[in-house]
Amino acid sequence: MFAKIIGLLALCLPLVQGGGASTALIERAGPNLKALLSEPGRKWCPGTQVFFPGQKNYASLTTQRWSIYEAPSYLAAIKPACVADVQKVVNLCAELNIPFLPTGGGHGYSTSFGKLENGLSLDLGAFKQVEVNKAAKTATIGGAATFGDVLDPLYSAGFEIPTGSCTCVGFLGGTLGGGVGRYQGIHGLIIDNLLSLQMVTAAGKLITVSATENAELFWGMRGAGFNYGVVVNATYKVHPLTNGGEVQVVDLIFTREQNETFFKTLASLEGTLPPELALLTYVDWNATYNGTVAILDVSYPGPKDKFLQLVKPFTDLKPAYTEFQTIPWNRLLRQLGFQLNDLVCIKEQQHSMYSVGTKNLSSPDYIDAFAKYDQLFADYPDTRLSTLEIEVFPTQAVVAIPQDSTAYPWRDIEAQVMIQMSFTGSPTSPGAIAANKVAQELRTAFSKTSGYDQLEIYVSYAHGDEDPAAWYGKDKLPRLIELKKKWDPKDIFRYDNPLPSEYP
Repeated sequence: MFAKIIGLLALCLPLVQGGGASTALIERAGPNLKALLSEPGRKWCPGTQVFFPGQKNYASLTTQRWSIYEAPSYLAAIKPACVADVQKVVNLCAELNIPFLPTGGGHGYSTSFGKLENGLSLDLGAFKQVEVNKAAKTATIGGAATFGDVLDPLYSAGFEIPTGSCTCVGFLGGTLGGGVGRYQGIHGLIIDNLLSLQMVTAAGKLITVSATENAELFWGMRGAGFNYGVVVNATYKVHPLTNGGEVQVVDLIFTREQNETFFKTLASLEGTLPPELALLTYVDWNATYNGTVAILDVSYPGPKDKFLQLVKPFTDLKPAYTEFQTIPWNRLLRQLGFQLNDLVCIKEQQHSMYSVGTKNLSSPDYIDAFAKYDQLFADYPDTRLSTLEIEVFPTQAVVAIPQDSTAYPWRDIEAQVMIQMSFTGSPTSPGAIAANKVAQELRTAFSKTSGYDQLEIYVSYAHGDEDPAAWYGKDKLPRLIELKKKWDPKDIFRYDNPLPSEYP
């Protein structure tokens, strides 16, 4: 019956993205761009492909956006088969001032992407390699490989690495903003496992970025990396499988009548999670229960008897439904949450995301948010794909990393509150307007009780209308801006929650 559970579409860490263009735009400007990209003198590598919206199979041959809300518009997409062609594209766009966007998994949803109009999608779809070096305990991952692409090769080699929460998000895109996830209490953020990057700069040069090469840029790439270049591959340290790769999981459903007790129990665990225990809560509309529910999924790579003790505060509440499983690490993303991964990964839907990072777990705010979602679903059925996600991940390995060692600013966040609105109508429909209004109200409310004196937002979860200090931190912005002036003085990488030219 849980094939009917819908709305858990905020599971995905964001990436760089793709999009489409109207026929009118293609007719007006397409021929010039087509001629430019088709010139024999370009001498593209064998296998490099150029596509134009409107041609047969365009959508299936190019990487499309997960969200079409506030989407960029493209007149063409190019899928390079070699790094040299990535360099050529960057040089061409810089020289002729062609707006472009690198496209990995296609999961970025900031409204800042909508500022790209009539541009070029630099589709990295040919760069999906996953190479594991067992002796060195490293993995080199291509610019378009997804979390799902990485799981089986690592698991087969006896290793694991922190990931985001669903298989279809690009690994590198999920890295550059920081990389939060279930295993961060054990291994830190994804950036804390990053060893080096191969990237094409705004000058079209291929460089290595690491702690020993271009070290200052390496600092900035770990938390604000989408502002500086195109990453074609990255090398990470990987770890032997925790608990032999065996993960204890449970999914629980709490009905409308149980939500207050559940949220009070959740909040009571603030600051007590062991490094291995990850809690994800979703508030959404559930067809099986014909109403709003709270769903909790819990994962723990450890002994089953210990796991049962840890989740007892929740199972004692007698949830409406409980499902325990023991699964291998490489199946965690696909099977946890009632196997909703495939539904979550459907592309080309309307998603308007807001979020807040909090230090406190505030049950009154959670209860109020549940009520607001419940009312929204009742008033506007076209919003019933919306969800509130509360990611409560342990922070032990995250805060163990010195705060000034990377550009990522918010290491002590206890919970990521993701207020993700989805609607089947247009962005100007009554349901969409009501959903965005509720989201803005909730963002303000959660910010007031967050435990911080300023709005703190994981940049990959940002809506795009916030002050850049909320994404990058007031203390780190000046250093990031200086790096921007050095590595991208023409600001050609400017569509993914971009750095300001000056601050304040």
